[in-house]
Amino acid sequence: MGFDSSPAPGVALLPDHRLVTFEPLADGGLVVALTDTEQHVELHGAPAHRMARLLGGTSRPGDRAALRALLAPWARAHPWLMELLEAASGQGCLEGRANASAEALILGDGLGMLFIEVTDRCNERCIHCYAEAAPECANRLSLDEIGRVLIAARRLGRPAVQFTGGDPLIHPDIVAAVAMARDMGFDTIELYTNGLALNDAMLERLEPHRPRLAFSVYSHDDATHDAITRVPGSLQRTLRAMRRARAAGLAVRAGIIVMPENRGHEAGAIRMLRDMGLEARDIGVDVVRSAGRGRFMGDYAPETAELETADAGHRPANHRSDERASDDSRGEAAEPGRRGKLCVAANGDVHPCIFSREITLGNIREAPLDAIVRGFRVRAPAKPSTARWAACRGALSCADCQAIAYALGAGAGPERQTAGAEHVAA
Repeated sequence: MGFDSSPAPGVALLPDHRLVTFEPLADGGLVVALTDTEQHVELHGAPAHRMARLLGGTSRPGDRAALRALLAPWARAHPWLMELLEAASGQGCLEGRANASAEALILGDGLGMLFIEVTDRCNERCIHCYAEAAPECANRLSLDEIGRVLIAARRLGRPAVQFTGGDPLIHPDIVAAVAMARDMGFDTIELYTNGLALNDAMLERLEPHRPRLAFSVYSHDDATHDAITRVPGSLQRTLRAMRRARAAGLAVRAGIIVMPENRGHEAGAIRMLRDMGLEARDIGVDVVRSAGRGRFMGDYAPETAELETADAGHRPANHRSDERASDDSRGEAAEPGRRGKLCVAANGDVHPCIFSREITLGNIREAPLDAIVRGFRVRAPAKPSTARWAACRGALSCADCQAIAYALGAGAGPERQTAGAEHVAA
């Protein structure tokens, strides 16, 4: 998708499956960015105008040749610019290839991260929860369904697997699910939990399968953390679970989500976690995302230049953290090439990202996971829109996910979810 007659943001899929976004500036310039790095080029004048026409499908004779010469100074440092020129057809950035390229758009060179929301029930009721999990929620994947998802995922790549929710430790078969994933040969298996249900008996059952554990910590202050989770005493219970897991020799990391209620507590929370023995690389910070209950905080946007992501498989747009131990949670994504993400929700719905709830690719109760991705079709592509682009950036953490959601039509309202996609036999 590209510009229409009124310039708007767009997304390009390069031949090597990397993604490029382009965004107009108020002064007529154009920012072109490679999503899996922090590389971007700001164009003005003739290069911006010619590039906008080429990407928007309104190119004139000679535009491509002129651009090759105009972009040469930048292309030495950013060779992907020339790949972009070759990928852009002159009829629009994806030129009607959105359906044919759906699998490549979503997965890149293969599946690198699989989120499985085994239940939407949770023993906390966090004010910002993207999944709107709560104690009264009742959706749950069966162990058989989890197994079929894992088998299908192996046909799409060798992803890292994160069991999440809700809280995954509430699921009666979570230990069996972890064991099954390990027996299938998945290298990185993580449980994202608040730890409230991590008692000694469960830890003893989990320990032989060596999962990683990730915890959300909102503050070093009990009252602030507990107000966010809406469970009195929850901070101390989470910290005890973290200490228990570390004592068992399991890898532990923590994520701090920043919102108005805990802004300014990041440094104190990080010091507390470091004092527990966590390394800096195992502590991530991100801002609340406009999804689920967090959508009511959608206008909250503090400075995030120094923040690192709090969720496995994600990194903030326009920010690339140093290589760190937790990066192996991206599975094959640590290797060259772009690897995609998928989320299977507790009701069976499949989303292109754990935060991208507006786009539903299909349901694993109706088709296998790999068939869903390979058979996905966009029925009525949404028009490029600055408002849609802003909505995707507000809801999603990493640049890849923002670009994919935008290309698939997110940000146009809930009607897009039901009217914008269909599944056909792969």
